[in-house]
Amino acid sequence: MVALATPITPISVSLPRNAADCYRLFCDIGRTPDWLRVVRSAMVTERDAEGRPRRVAFLARLRRATIGYTLHYRYRARDLRVAWGTPIRSKIRVHGFAQFAPLGDASCLMTYGLELDKRGLPPWGDSHFEAHAPSAVAADFRDFVLRQ
Repeated sequence: MVALATPITPISVSLPRNAADCYRLFCDIGRTPDWLRVVRSAMVTERDAEGRPRRVAFLARLRRATIGYTLHYRYRARDLRVAWGTPIRSKIRVHGFAQFAPLGDASCLMTYGLELDKRGLPPWGDSHFEAHAPSAVAADFRDFVLRQ
């Protein structure tokens, strides 16, 4: 396995909603473009036996281009954890996870990790995402949760 340019260093953010609701919102992968500003589209191409997205094709915004990539998802519902990654031979390498832990009846802690190989790609269209992608994703998701 090749080491990726940005190793997974998880971050945590508190969310003003219960853990099960946040997990459900995050796992509605087809809605990712509704909250993650660098994602232009998400098309579910395969579902698992429980109907959850297993394979999803994305288009993401770069500063002067759009890139396409596919992620494969794995779920551990009892742990409120979802993980994803690109296929092994993909030119674009993305791996990550999100896990939701209850902090009370109306709040939770999201732990989010992202491994992103940006080598050979032009800059992202969003400077905040370019500077620290995990923080940008967590902020975008928190804003989405607040709107729900």
